[in-house]
Amino acid sequence: MPNSQRARNGRMKLRHSAEMRDLVVLLFPKVLQILQEKAAITGSICTSGELRAASRYLSKALAEYDLRRRNQVPDARYTALDEVYWQEDEALKNASSDDSLVQKIALARSLRSEFFQGSDHSQGGARHALTNAIRHSWLICHDGCESINYRRKTTSAQEQYGPLHDFIESLNKLVQFPANIDGLHREVRALDLQMHPNITVP
Repeated sequence: MPNSQRARNGRMKLRHSAEMRDLVVLLFPKVLQILQEKAAITGSICTSGELRAASRYLSKALAEYDLRRRNQVPDARYTALDEVYWQEDEALKNASSDDSLVQKIALARSLRSEFFQGSDHSQGGARHALTNAIRHSWLICHDGCESINYRRKTTSAQEQYGPLHDFIESLNKLVQFPANIDGLHREVRALDLQMHPNITVP
């Protein structure tokens, strides 16, 4: 059975690696261009700063997902506190003689276990981050629009297309190991429905 802590550690090391930083720098201008073009088509009222922030977030998610698959790094099940736990683990490795720090971390973990409700996501952390980054960027590109289209259509040759489908496809072309478009499309839509249950999503 896979060790979830080891998987989280491997993914976090990848996230903070020089290889990850280099790929994000490479992806960022390309992702920004895709988002700018989509925002221009939809007539979004988002600011350039919002587009840049969304592009940065999406570039990081794309890079992490791509490198995780490229380097065969296990993807731990998504937990919102992944980053916190990893930072604490790193601090504990260097705090063997610092009893006060060890006690503070132990207290923090005790409090979190008492009050924090765990995630019900079955996805891995990198997959969830990519899904959420695409959803966030899609919403930014439609800021001010009355409706946001998540629908897909099928050609006579059984090829699927649609605004979100084509958007994900353009992002997939930027990386070596892209995620399945159909799966991502469903997950993005499902996540938006989960986060906004009172809004009708076409």
